[in-house]
Amino acid sequence: MSKPLPKNSFLQGVWEPISLECDINDPIVIGKIPEELNGTFFRNGPNPQYVYSDKYHMFEGDGMIHAIIFSNGHVHYKNRWIRTERFLAERKARKSLFGGMRDNGACDDSVKHLARNTANTNVIWHHNKLLALNEGSQPVEITKDTLMGCNPYTFNEVFNRSMMAHPKIDPVTGELIFYSYFGPDFNYFIVNKNGKITHQEKITMPFKCMMHDFAITEHFNIFPLFPLTWDFQRMIRGEPMFKWEPNLNTRFAIMPRYGKESDVILFEDQAALGFHVVNAREEKDKIILEMVVIDDIASDAIAFADDDVTYVNYFTRWIFDLKKRTITKERLDDINVEFPRIDERFTGRNNRHAFMNGTISKSVPNLFDSIIHYDVTTNKKQVHYFGEGSYPLEPIFVPRSVNAEEGDGFLLSYVYREAFNRSDLVILDAKQIDAEPLAIVQLPHRIPFGFHGCWVNKE
Repeated sequence: MSKPLPKNSFLQGVWEPISLECDINDPIVIGKIPEELNGTFFRNGPNPQYVYSDKYHMFEGDGMIHAIIFSNGHVHYKNRWIRTERFLAERKARKSLFGGMRDNGACDDSVKHLARNTANTNVIWHHNKLLALNEGSQPVEITKDTLMGCNPYTFNEVFNRSMMAHPKIDPVTGELIFYSYFGPDFNYFIVNKNGKITHQEKITMPFKCMMHDFAITEHFNIFPLFPLTWDFQRMIRGEPMFKWEPNLNTRFAIMPRYGKESDVILFEDQAALGFHVVNAREEKDKIILEMVVIDDIASDAIAFADDDVTYVNYFTRWIFDLKKRTITKERLDDINVEFPRIDERFTGRNNRHAFMNGTISKSVPNLFDSIIHYDVTTNKKQVHYFGEGSYPLEPIFVPRSVNAEEGDGFLLSYVYREAFNRSDLVILDAKQIDAEPLAIVQLPHRIPFGFHGCWVNKE
């Protein structure tokens, strides 16, 4: 029998999990669905089936896929838990069996040999496969139409490692580029557009740290190493697995896409912490990297697993001169931002537009109340403020058409309405995000605060 949720800020308000799986055919729509939207918006996030203790952290909830299917102006919503080995074991036991990082990895003896994969962080579409990802686990393939199938994905039986949560897809070559780092080694992989691993390389990094995201350009990879280190031995000793060690500084490992360890160029900068890349591009002998970054961290304020610490992420640009081996850094705005997305047809190329969540009101320091559009060419921005008590999730960009110019399309974001304890799917014109929404799809329940998603065009 389920028990009331323990008192924990990651289990309340916008984070509170939902206990239903459902299909909603033709939910209420305010406005008009753009006729160009034909496909599915998939979004992944943590939604614990059971909670092990009051030490729960949002990174540890069971993955749940939310899908909004658009077809000729009609809308269908569905959500399903991802049927991982962990999820099925707990469903059978009718209780939580796995503790999290703040429980020092404790678990029931009956499942000590089972995978802990929650598949709760991201969902991507590549070589006609829908893959759900978690930072330290093997990807799992989800059945696209029913969302019910869930099988470890091995790239034709040749891959049995973890995949980081933010692989990159080159829009020109179709290559999927990623790495595995929660283990003894850092291993880098390239998968061609048909799902075959064509290149892999083991690389020695200066230290082991949280490497949640990275960047590609047409010819290079940029691996940021921020001094939030991890060590499983700490957790075994009853200490936090993650530790903020600013004396290590920030490093950037840059290498050619098909390069080897001997080709890596290391740059060093002051300690900072960034989780999400905006984009990167090449300009002659220089590489420009844009991220959202926390760079004013006090060494005693980055207890990674705490839920009562306020962080401010700044839109930031680094410029690496590969010839002179110099690095420069510039803060592009002073607003708190996170969950950046671009028109992914320009991943690794010279992009102009970036979209991300932002915080305009100082009364919601750990939430987002706006979506911001940055024009990185003109240094101008547009803001869509959703109002008090409305909190948007990551905005996904969908091009108006295959050949539309960059930034011409739509932004899709779930918005939690605190006063009603439910969520809407809001559709904005990406060129005029400060205008009224083109359409609002009203859902009768909330979409818990989660992480990342993707758009898949109708076949």
